[in-house]
Amino acid sequence: MSDALTQILNTARLKSSVYCRSELGSPWGLQFAPRSCAVFHILYRGNGCFCMEDDKTMLSVAQGDVLLLPGGEAHLLLETPAAPVFGNLELDQWGECALMRWSETPAAVVLCGTFDFEFAETAAFLKRLPRLIHIPYHPDSTLNQTLDLMACESESARPAKEVILRRLADILFVQIMQRWVELQGAANSGWLGALHDPFIGRALDLIHTQPEHAWTVAELARAAASSRSSFVARFTALTGEAPMEYLTRWRMQLAARLIEQADVRVSEVAAQVGYRSEAAFSRAFKRSFGIAPRKWYSKWGVPSPDRPIK
Repeated sequence: MSDALTQILNTARLKSSVYCRSELGSPWGLQFAPRSCAVFHILYRGNGCFCMEDDKTMLSVAQGDVLLLPGGEAHLLLETPAAPVFGNLELDQWGECALMRWSETPAAVVLCGTFDFEFAETAAFLKRLPRLIHIPYHPDSTLNQTLDLMACESESARPAKEVILRRLADILFVQIMQRWVELQGAANSGWLGALHDPFIGRALDLIHTQPEHAWTVAELARAAASSRSSFVARFTALTGEAPMEYLTRWRMQLAARLIEQADVRVSEVAAQVGYRSEAAFSRAFKRSFGIAPRKWYSKWGVPSPDRPIK
């Protein structure tokens, strides 16, 4: 059976890119310009420190550590706080999967890339993550196998290595999410932690895998083996939204994808996301996105006036 995170990632369409493997000589320092998507760094070899551009508080980073910036803010990655800095780097300025040998005797090896989503609204949970997720190296972590494969492939000249690296980065993203919840604990991991909650996680799976069902708070509370009041309080605390608000938002995100992807009538989309009334669905959709369902496909530049969306 599918789960909530799988449904969201499938709907949002994760688009990972690995832009550079940098082999750096001592002393080294890199300043990265902001991005409109999540950014990751892997300090595969060496040690260093990290700070946000707008906050010079230094974080020690050890060999094997992974850094994720969900909001892609400007930041620095350095060997030491006093290291000279190569400034205003754009991750993609050398093209995808570039191999940059800055030194014949590298003191550090850094892999950099991005996580983006084709349909960003569905991946709104990224906005609820902290500005920085730091995953320290642990010898028993399953992350290490993925990192080793990425490091090896990034150094190769084999055909289709870009495809392999993108797929490995997709895996890395999910593993970072899993590991972060393990480190923080479900109660301190917000929406991601809610997926691991033995009660709320069950309700989230039902919402995401069966959006067409006419869910009520009482029914979701029963599925979570909880009283209605306790369920609402716990659900809201972990996800940041009341159950019915969350359900409506997910239905609208799913509906937008259905309209974008397929030749379907609004009435058919409404039924697939749990609305018996097309009018009620259209009102909810317009509240969420600011335009009526019939106009949604044109927003995405689909020149198909003969499509059966009415």
